[in-house]
Amino acid sequence: QDAVDLDEATDKEKASLLAWRKYRVQVNRVDTLKPVWPEKPASSL
Repeated sequence: QDAVDLDEATDKEKASLLAWRKYRVQVNRVDTLKPVWPEKPASSL
């Protein structure tokens, strides 16, 4: 996150951060009574 905030992140780092942020949103939307967990982003760093 710091590298993005300081405008020093590579395109690969930016894409990875975006993927993990989207994953967090999906996890927060999981129905806890019938959980279907989203797939984790690929670790590409």
